[in-house]
Amino acid sequence: MEKDRKYAALGTVAVFLSGGFAYGLIEDISRGFTHISMGLLGGMAMLLIHALNGRERTLVKVLSRSLVSAAFITLCELLTGELLNVRMGLCIWDYSELPMNLDGQICPLFTGIWFALSAVGSLLDDLIRFFILREKRDFVLFGRAEIYSADTNISDTT
Repeated sequence: MEKDRKYAALGTVAVFLSGGFAYGLIEDISRGFTHISMGLLGGMAMLLIHALNGRERTLVKVLSRSLVSAAFITLCELLTGELLNVRMGLCIWDYSELPMNLDGQICPLFTGIWFALSAVGSLLDDLIRFFILREKRDFVLFGRAEIYSADTNISDTT
């Protein structure tokens, strides 16, 4: 029982760190810099994606999970932006030049980006669950859905 709790805690840390690192890397590549708060937001977003990411892979479920994640990320971005950018004057990002922005902190364009990144985050979560947490996951290989456990040698199934 104690081992299971430690393993679950390790999984939570792995999910958080992967989200924080991935988002920081994306931001660094696209803007040339990032801020520690963006890594924290990326980690929080990945924890939500992990919580929502079930084994069912219908288009409606993937789209609805991505929509919920995008709304969560946009809300977190608004709250963080109002605190860090507006109140504290850190100027980490500024969307004031983009159409339909709210106080320069959120805008529809980036909500759409968060939607797409949430779908990618679901795929990353599948890899974490499969390789780190050793859970069974659905993978589509060569046009057919297969369920693999982490102990399955994929080359043996062809």
